[in-house]
Amino acid sequence: MTKLILILMLLAGISAAGVYRDAGLGLYPFLKMDVGARIASLGGTGVVNGSELAIFSNPALLAGQKSSISAGHNQWYGSTTQNYLVTVSELSNIFVGSLALRSVSTTGIEYRETPTSDPVDTFSVTDLSANGAVAAKFGRFDIGVGFKMIHEKIWLETSNGWAVDLGFNYHPYSSLLFSAAYLHSGPSVIMDEEDFRFPRTWVFASKWQENYSFGEIAVSGQVERPLDNRTNAGFGIEYTPLQWISLRGGWKVNDESGDLTAGAGLSAKDWTLDYAFVPGNYSLGTTHRFSLSRII
Repeated sequence: MTKLILILMLLAGISAAGVYRDAGLGLYPFLKMDVGARIASLGGTGVVNGSELAIFSNPALLAGQKSSISAGHNQWYGSTTQNYLVTVSELSNIFVGSLALRSVSTTGIEYRETPTSDPVDTFSVTDLSANGAVAAKFGRFDIGVGFKMIHEKIWLETSNGWAVDLGFNYHPYSSLLFSAAYLHSGPSVIMDEEDFRFPRTWVFASKWQENYSFGEIAVSGQVERPLDNRTNAGFGIEYTPLQWISLRGGWKVNDESGDLTAGAGLSAKDWTLDYAFVPGNYSLGTTHRFSLSRII
């Protein structure tokens, strides 16, 4: 437990770094959105809590996962919605593969040419991605690689691109996990005759979990450094008093959209339903997110 506290303090210290000089220059910002209610409720710590949705946050975390199918529909801030469908398949005793489809859309964005209360028109933004990933377990180490094709439409302009994700896990003990991932790495893309880069992101995280007589407790921490924004961090704690229910809470650091997160998970037979409560800052409102998965 002392080691974990030191790790979380280190992550918090790293998160205090200043704004990166290229803030706002990366395309496809939807890639940095949390996918799945469990991750959202645990402060966005997807690199160590992605489980069956790890194809979006850390492909190495797929290693050891059982075959499953997951789906989700989330209302994001404002008029933004996110949908996804994910399958995980055990390919052998060592390898696990995953395929996913994801869409994010925002409608009713007002367009103005001069300062006025009446917009000239409204437009929408749509992002689509098709993902594939494979992971392998080698003793205390897991490695994973993912690939994704992306299509984005902003009003009348469109762009297409591809990117690669890399993940690595180390299990020094059964109760402790260290993870690292390099996400969204791809060639520059053209939108409206201008070159943009992918929001390449380094992520480092750790997770400690232990069983007690009163249930299981898991504590996780994550820090990420995207190419186009300042460093941020997240922390989460999950308490499972009974096999069929989990209670969760989290906190985000240096995330202007919000900080507190909470949620719960319910399991019955091979089904799992996760819920996340994520209040937003600056009148963004509160989002309620749901995810449903089934072991097959």
